[in-house]
Amino acid sequence: MYSRVQLKDKKKFLKWFLQRYQMKRRESMWILNYLLNHDIVLNKTKFVEEANKTPRGIKMGTVGTDEEAFRFYKDGQEFDHPEQAFHEVRLNWHTDLYVELLFQESWLSPEYAEVLEDNPYAKWNDRMPDELDQQVDEAVDSFYLQEQKQQLLEDIDHALETDDREEFYELTESLKDIEMKLENEVSPS
Repeated sequence: MYSRVQLKDKKKFLKWFLQRYQMKRRESMWILNYLLNHDIVLNKTKFVEEANKTPRGIKMGTVGTDEEAFRFYKDGQEFDHPEQAFHEVRLNWHTDLYVELLFQESWLSPEYAEVLEDNPYAKWNDRMPDELDQQVDEAVDSFYLQEQKQQLLEDIDHALETDDREEFYELTESLKDIEMKLENEVSPS
């Protein structure tokens, strides 16, 4: 479900951000102040990660980070002139603008998380390493097998309580199969 960030929340965030952080390039402050004071442009602005993957994006770094000070991206080209970006933002106010702010511990900032939107050109789950994806799959498979084992143990108890030998033997065979699968997960061949 896509949830659009409200204009008032973007304004609140920008005020908070501008009070706390110093940009590496003063022109970045101009751009952020321009956004803050022009509702129409701010409405078309989305705070995202990986602004470089968007058709029209800006990355701005704060003092105290190792990130680049400023980058402007337009239609696959990269520029480092904030004045050029400022004119682009001002003249094309009707076009979506994607802004990435690079500051220390941004992930720990609830203020930033409140306005951060999923980048439609670089989804977060597309960046998951294959190894992590495989580990998650294995964990889900293991969880599923553990759940099956638990259910079989309960069913075996029920078969014993009702003296259903045929059901008991079938269930114990299934339990052996699951335990073998679980054992193979622990010590892969």
